[in-house]
Amino acid sequence: MIQLMDVYAIAMPMHRVFVHATMARHESDGILVCVDVDGVTGYGEAAPRPYVTGETTGTVLKALASCALNELDALIDWRSLQAVVASLKDLALPKMLSVDGRLSPAAACALEMALLDVACRLHGRPMASALHAAGLGEDMLRPVPCAISAALVVDLSTSPEEMVAHELALANGIKHVKLKVGADGDQAVERVRRFRDLIAPSISLSVDVNAAWTLPQAIAACRQLQGLGVAWLEEPLRPRDWAGLRQLREETGIPLMLDESFVEENDLAAAIDQRACDLVNIRVSKCGGPLRAAGLADTAFHSGLGYQIGVQVGEHGPLWAAGRALATSLRHASACEVGRADEWFPHDTTIPPFQIDRKTYLAPPLSGHGHGLVPGPALWAHARHAFSHVATTPRSALVEAERRVTTWNAEARG
Repeated sequence: MIQLMDVYAIAMPMHRVFVHATMARHESDGILVCVDVDGVTGYGEAAPRPYVTGETTGTVLKALASCALNELDALIDWRSLQAVVASLKDLALPKMLSVDGRLSPAAACALEMALLDVACRLHGRPMASALHAAGLGEDMLRPVPCAISAALVVDLSTSPEEMVAHELALANGIKHVKLKVGADGDQAVERVRRFRDLIAPSISLSVDVNAAWTLPQAIAACRQLQGLGVAWLEEPLRPRDWAGLRQLREETGIPLMLDESFVEENDLAAAIDQRACDLVNIRVSKCGGPLRAAGLADTAFHSGLGYQIGVQVGEHGPLWAAGRALATSLRHASACEVGRADEWFPHDTTIPPFQIDRKTYLAPPLSGHGHGLVPGPALWAHARHAFSHVATTPRSALVEAERRVTTWNAEARG
């Protein structure tokens, strides 16, 4: 049974800034959840982003503070990994952890991941085994995880010329590049044209707008992008503009990927019904955890859509490890992002450290039980303890946890 849940807020300065059309990130904030079951600890992480799911560090802390540990434990069958996975699939954690009537997928992600990690460790299994236990078919899962070719993400802090000059892997193994562009459509087209001219035709290229264009801008830009070898355009319009997305697809013929518009099952159903996209971006934090993310990938694929395994900028450890488990286990992904924890942060944040061959951009699966890592000293140095829940938590402790969350929210507003 669950004995303890510790929750931490993380604020870690980034070694290099990451810039896209609507955000420049100098610091990575997140949530770390540690769950102890029968003397074994599992680790989960969330990267709440208000422009993606509407969640903040404060709302995720509030959601997790509302979790009744004894009631949660009673809903989980710990006797086998298969039983734990079945229990977690039935929980609907984003709804259970709702804050002010809004779903909490990032909070659900941190909790689901920690519970899944500890279950795998208890039963001596890697997280890939949990995906098999989740009922995904052989058409979706590799028999065993294998190294995958990671996509390169080029943000707005880097020019095409600078990236090509310094990124040796562009001539040595990269198969896909995602290029961030800004709100000016003409400048975006020129940026794409310059980059396309500098890289090999064999490298596929997607363009990420981060919801910065109007429909007329997008139509004009897409007409100019035709013939430049753009594999797909990611989130060009304001989120969930289903009619606009459908019109853009029909008028320009450029495939569209949804990211900010796609968080959960209802978004996916609406996008399919409205014929608003060709692909979706699966990111573990925004989709509610590794099991829910895998399920959404399965639904998308069997509905005729492509999918990408994406990341949130600044994933610290458990989050990128869970994403790596998906990327190295699932078939059919059009691209797999794995993050840049080795470049974002000046010190390794986990044990073992972030793993990728930067010369070939091959990312191996992690070994070991669970998602395969634990937080390291650099991560703990930037983790601030928010509260603890213990089994049979008295009401006074819950009141204290709520008080701390209120303080966190006041500090965030300040």
